[in-house]
Amino acid sequence: MDETKRIQLLTDVEISDLYDRPDFNSEERELFFTLNQAEEKVLSQYRNIRTRVYFILQLGYFKAKQQFFAINFEDAPDDINFILKYHFGRMDTDWIDSISRDCIRDQKRDILTLFDYRNWSTDLEPEIQNKLSDLIRYFPKGHSALRQLLLFLDRQRISIPSYRKLQDMFSTAFSAEETRLQSILLSIPACLRDQLSELIKDEDGLNQLNLLRADQKDFQFTAVRFEIDKAQKIEELYNFVEQFLPSLKISKNAIRYYADVVEQYATFRLRRLSQARQWLHALCFVFHRYQQIMDNLIVSFLYHTRAIMDAGKVFAEAEQLKHSSQVVVDFPKLAKFLKWFPNRDKSLSHEQLNDVAFNILPEQQFPILADFLSGSTFDKTAAQWQHFASSSRLISLYLRPIILAVPFLYYKSDNRIMELIGLIKTHYVNGKPPRSLRIIDDMGLTIPKRLVQYLKRKPEDEQLDPYLFEFYVYQKMYHLINQGKLCCNASVSYGDINCDLIDDAMVDDVETIAREFSCSKIPVYCESRLEASIEALDLAWKTTTENIRLDKNASFKLKEAKTGKHEWRLLYDSSEKLEDTFFKTLPKTEIADLVMFIGERTGMWNAFSHLKDRYTKRKKPHPLALNACVLSEAFGFGTIKMSEMSNLDFNLLRSTREDFVRIESLCAANDLVGNFVNTLPIFKIWNLLDDKLLADADGQKFATSDSTIQSRYSKKYLGKGRGISLYTLIANFVAVNARNIGLNEYEGHCLYDMVYGNKTDIDINSVTGDNHSLNKLNFVALDSIDVDFVPSIKNVRNASKDLYLANPMENCDGPICPVGKIKVDLIKSQGRGIQRVLLSLVLQENTQSHLIHKLNSHARYSRLRAALYEYNKIFKSVHVLNLIDDMTLRKAIRTARNRTEAYHQLQSLIRKIYNSVFKGRKISDNRVSAHAARLVANCIVAYNALILNTVYEKMVEEGVSAKIIEEFARISPIAWHHLFFTGRYSFKKSSNTTIDVAAMAEMIEKHLKQAFWKD
Repeated sequence: MDETKRIQLLTDVEISDLYDRPDFNSEERELFFTLNQAEEKVLSQYRNIRTRVYFILQLGYFKAKQQFFAINFEDAPDDINFILKYHFGRMDTDWIDSISRDCIRDQKRDILTLFDYRNWSTDLEPEIQNKLSDLIRYFPKGHSALRQLLLFLDRQRISIPSYRKLQDMFSTAFSAEETRLQSILLSIPACLRDQLSELIKDEDGLNQLNLLRADQKDFQFTAVRFEIDKAQKIEELYNFVEQFLPSLKISKNAIRYYADVVEQYATFRLRRLSQARQWLHALCFVFHRYQQIMDNLIVSFLYHTRAIMDAGKVFAEAEQLKHSSQVVVDFPKLAKFLKWFPNRDKSLSHEQLNDVAFNILPEQQFPILADFLSGSTFDKTAAQWQHFASSSRLISLYLRPIILAVPFLYYKSDNRIMELIGLIKTHYVNGKPPRSLRIIDDMGLTIPKRLVQYLKRKPEDEQLDPYLFEFYVYQKMYHLINQGKLCCNASVSYGDINCDLIDDAMVDDVETIAREFSCSKIPVYCESRLEASIEALDLAWKTTTENIRLDKNASFKLKEAKTGKHEWRLLYDSSEKLEDTFFKTLPKTEIADLVMFIGERTGMWNAFSHLKDRYTKRKKPHPLALNACVLSEAFGFGTIKMSEMSNLDFNLLRSTREDFVRIESLCAANDLVGNFVNTLPIFKIWNLLDDKLLADADGQKFATSDSTIQSRYSKKYLGKGRGISLYTLIANFVAVNARNIGLNEYEGHCLYDMVYGNKTDIDINSVTGDNHSLNKLNFVALDSIDVDFVPSIKNVRNASKDLYLANPMENCDGPICPVGKIKVDLIKSQGRGIQRVLLSLVLQENTQSHLIHKLNSHARYSRLRAALYEYNKIFKSVHVLNLIDDMTLRKAIRTARNRTEAYHQLQSLIRKIYNSVFKGRKISDNRVSAHAARLVANCIVAYNALILNTVYEKMVEEGVSAKIIEEFARISPIAWHHLFFTGRYSFKKSSNTTIDVAAMAEMIEKHLKQAFWKD
């Protein structure tokens, strides 16, 4: 195949890393060139030292990379010297000579036999080509498919082929996939193909695609109406797409990728694709966009229904207060009337009598005072429905159009709510006015008798008021949606929970799935894992209560309160805050130079792949332009302003921003920077729990200037403004994961997603968070993936009032007592259901937070939920008891929380450089800006960590005491006093900058020796 036509799967750096001969250090040589008994036996077959050395050399390289290399003895002198000294006790090289091809072939065969491997051959090509064809249906990007193919080859114990062979195979696979998809896409009816083409047709002004891509701005009438119009325009297409997409046999990941291309790519560029490609991308976009629109409409329905209900409660309370005050005011009139009536003038006519009586006490007040004297209270329900009757315009404008547009369904096949919804839809779809909706009592609509009186304008009316009946249905729908009983499977967040759970039959393969995803606990979660958890709970009770009774817990203080009851409190270790003045002594560095330096040091520029990895000439971005785009997004002022403030052209910045800067590439770049910090030796000394990494997750609130449906109001954080929360997971100062959430979303529902979605090489052993991280499922969910959840509980004493035990305890009369017993039998009875939930969390793609939210808040699967809650109580009780007994744990949690607070200060500084407000017109724009800010923050952490690591390595080399190193470990790499953030940006390559890490490390070292590192 012509070299110019070969697909680019890897960058030059990645090709080198994959195919170059290993370059071992001294520790790696000892690891890979040491032989076990089986390897020694094979080695003994070779007679002379030349073939033996060559065998050990090839064997070590194969262990490292599962490949064979063309080796010349002259190319690896250090490795050969080690082998000679370690295995033969000699250093001479007189024996060096060439190895025959037959001998090399025999050695390769022996090594393959040792490791049960197969060498690449043309006989394997059909098998691998078929596997690759399957992979690209799931991973349409070549780079991602290649990673999966390499994993497959490793599992099948097949050595990888040459890069050129991979290129040829991928080209063949992509061509075959293109042909396959095109043949299926041509079966789309012509009328629907025209609709798909119409989406990206060249028109004057805004085309249909740009209108569809616009996010709902707020909950006002115009925004809701616009969203409904979009849903109606693509409803027919969506119904077809929903049935058609399975025939393409592509994964959710592929569908999301094709939809993202349409979401983020300029329309004129989409028109450059082939007709079939345009249809494919449009199909996936319609599928995703319609579901997002349904989400938005349901959220709008809940918002306005809740607003009317809340306004009704406020109105009823005001009316009750008005009623009560009126009764008090009229009591003297009643007394006057009662005194007058027995002594009235008997000659008064009936009319005259009424005139005098009603002049003393108005006629309308008689029934009110009579009800009060008879003990009847104010009817708040009637007042609420009176307000609902006055909200008919709101019902017509906001709620009714949404009901007509959203395809709701009940989780069971037979339920009266669907009849009520159907009745409203049938009436209004036909364009009939509300007054013609005649609802009478004997229609069998199962309206509670106690409510019938409120659904009439007047008690004597035979028919229910159409607006009140309508709102009764909407109010009922509101509660059923929140309970998870009323669903919309055309949405993401409000679909049936069964759509989020895997098929029950898959639980039979729990061991295979758990092994594939390295979740060894799940198959035995209600067996040996449950027993171990109960043992841990028993031990925690015994240890904690015994230490309190024997006064071994020095931080537990018990005292007698004024009421005579004994109260206790926990003492905390003194603050260990270390003033980080060390970085202030360093020379100032421009932020653009720093990011460029770290970008080249970590290789993070390679993460910015083109949005389309095929069918484009421009494969590699311009690093300087990328640097400028990242900074412009992080600071929030955009590429136009950056072009004015820098030495780069706007057109270069615009094209780079469109092609390379997106959520996926920014997250990949963040992962590379995090991996770089993880490789530094200093990273391990930042661990807080006996060489276990403790991470922390927390949200930070930021204002937004443009309205999006994700932007919500919060008086506590933003006053009268609205904004979003940046929820971030911090592991040893590195922001390993983050996501934007609305201020109405609960952080605890996203915690599992944050931890499980960590794509860095940083292994998180434990995670903490504030009270917002708590829910009734997170302990179990995180434990199933081998992550300990150790939340920071604000009031441990209050939490101790909700402790449980599994087995009877001898002394239960101490200051800490259980409130109940764990229902172990209930947990065991729901073992299969629990495994189904945990496997669903592992297998689902980006829906974990939805599933956890539904399990925590919906009324479905009540017995399974109860079992999960019981299991969760075990871990929570153990954690609270450990908090009481272990000051070290409390100190570690507090330190992790402080690190997150420091990161928030840095993130806030980055955003405040230019006003701090997120200005994205779309939700995705704000997400890009947030991940860019995270990338800049991680680059600062990496830069500071690199300086500190240089000092640390010198400390280790000089044999500095553990006490001094422990003190040194308290210096945070989150520091920015030595950086310039503002001014005119001059972008240049790091080789031209004046950053000298060694010199800065010397300055830090000098300052440290003045503080606590004494010679």
